[in-house]
Amino acid sequence: MELSRQQIRKSMNYEFRNKLSASKCHQKMCESLGINTVSYDTIKVWFRKFKAGNFDIEDEPRSGCPIEVDCEQLKHIIDQDRNVSTRTIALDLDVCQKSLVSVLKRINVTFKFNRWVPHELTAKDKCKRKAACLALLRDRRKEKILDRIVTCDEKWVYYNNTSRKRWWSAPGESAGSVAR
Repeated sequence: MELSRQQIRKSMNYEFRNKLSASKCHQKMCESLGINTVSYDTIKVWFRKFKAGNFDIEDEPRSGCPIEVDCEQLKHIIDQDRNVSTRTIALDLDVCQKSLVSVLKRINVTFKFNRWVPHELTAKDKCKRKAACLALLRDRRKEKILDRIVTCDEKWVYYNNTSRKRWWSAPGESAGSVAR
């Protein structure tokens, strides 16, 4: 049986009111609840609070990143733009990025790379390519243009498509596609 923090603090408060010392309280709690239930330092901190007259066993609000994230709003943002970064989402929702990543894991959303698909040409583009190829073949027969080119093992065209991006997707859902 696992006890909550409030239950453990209630038992510490009970032992404090029975005039037990922090070390005796720790020893008694380890015997009854288990060795790793609460540390001696934690008991000392709470006994100091009790001595100061603070008997509130609830956690005090702390500064830092709020953990509460509206999951529906998060899903709506991701549905609007699948390529949005966690930094942008965190700024929109006013939470820290680390909290946002844990919420994304909890709602089971992953960030996948888009997959390559063959370059999609329209009918007009295909006609232009065909005309260019025919013109090159026609010119080659006339002037032997390819005989005048010296290459020395160099690439003529360097193709680098850097438009491949990551994409938010649910489990089992494939990533988006990007034309090469």
